[in-house]
Order: sequence, then structure tokens, then C-alpha cells
Amino acid sequence: MNVKYFIVSFLVGLFAILAEAKVNDGVVNSITQNEYQSLVHDYESDANSWKYKGEKNSIIEFSATWCGPCKRLAPILDELAKEYSGKITFYKVDIDSCRELAQVYGVSSVPTILFCPADGSRPTVITGAYPKEEIIKVIEYVFKQ
Repeated sequence: MNVKYFIVSFLVGLFAILAEAKVNDGVVNSITQNEYQSLVHDYESDANSWKYKGEKNSIIEFSATWCGPCKRLAPILDELAKEYSGKITFYKVDIDSCRELAQVYGVSSVPTILFCPADGSRPTVITGAYPKEEIIKVIEYVFKQ
């Protein structure tokens, strides 16, 4: 085995483990663009297809610190993360620090929420600050909870 290949493979694996170590159940996990690629979908390698990397269903909110509707939605997602702990992983992506990622997914307004089924089917997307009851309906529909 080529030593360089081994070292690169080891480092890639190590970075993936470190990224996954930051993910906690029961909370909304803020993630970077690199963490998104490691945990959810590597859009650079799989530009023309959707290959979900997670083992559990996930909800990903694209938001911004300056966004009023995002601020109203945050406590709702915090509650849902606790209620669905162990069943759904919750992520938050700041579009200002992850501009490329927002552009790749066509996020033109915030909040935008992706509901990613663990079975690998394409995500369902909603835009806007919906009430908790409406988000639960989407969760039940998409994840068949």
C-alpha cells in the first residue's frame, strides 16, 4: 500500500470522526460548510446526485443572525430537537459564513429548512418561519414518524 495514500486516508477518516464528534442529540448543531459535506452531503464529489451521509433523519435550517423569522423559529427548533432526540439530528447552517453552500442549494431566502430522510430519498424543502404544529406535520409526513 502506498504510504501517501494511507496517510491521506487516515487524515480524511480522522477529520470525519472529529466532525461527527461535534454532533449532539437533543440540540440544534451549528455546522460549517466542511462539516455539512462530511455529515450530510458532499455536494462537490456528488454534484449531480443526492447521497445522504447521515444514519438518522435530519433537519437542516439555513438561517442568518440578522434574520427576524430565523430568530422566531430558533426556539421552536430547539424544542423539536429535544422532543425528537435520538430520532432526528438537527443542524443549523449560517448562510453568511457558508455562502457557497447556500448557493449550491439555491437558498435565496431564510429560513429555509431541509428535511433529509435517512433512507437517502431527496430532501423536502420549506421556506419560512412556520409554527411548531406545521413543522411537526412535515416531520410526520416526510419521516413517517
